[in-house]
Amino acid sequence: MKRTVKLSLGMSFIMLALVMLAPHLASPKLVLRFLPEDIYEAGKDHPVPSLPKRLLCHLLLLMAAAYMVWAYRDVANGIKREKLSFKDAYKRLFAFLMVEKTFDIVCLDQILCMSTDYYRHCYPETRGCSGWKNRAWNNKNQAVRLVLYPILCAIQAYLFTKRGSWK
Repeated sequence: MKRTVKLSLGMSFIMLALVMLAPHLASPKLVLRFLPEDIYEAGKDHPVPSLPKRLLCHLLLLMAAAYMVWAYRDVANGIKREKLSFKDAYKRLFAFLMVEKTFDIVCLDQILCMSTDYYRHCYPETRGCSGWKNRAWNNKNQAVRLVLYPILCAIQAYLFTKRGSWK
């Protein structure tokens, strides 16, 4: 379980780095689409970074996706290698996803995006937007994920612990 939490925290910190680098490397339309609508509208015409910077951003995103796939596969392989029960496999998968989701909600959404001036500094045209005070802008999307994650973990735990599958 410790390895699972470490892998999930690794993914979380990679996401933090990407979220902090994105305003400097990615198109504003890509970065701001995760924020409230008025912020997106105010900042979408912000100057786009140069092509090399955008390519670097896409390379970093690809590397982060590769880490995510590798980490999740490592968790799945651990479940199979250790021949865990459904309950233990479920706990491991749930821990992996919930550590990342908790970090996302608390650190990325609420602290970095809403409590600091980091994005307002990167996109000065969004300073007067009321969306910066709307801490609930993402509640529906996050709630859907929080409801779906336990179901997905149960399905995956069943598949990983079903004897004779995933050889």
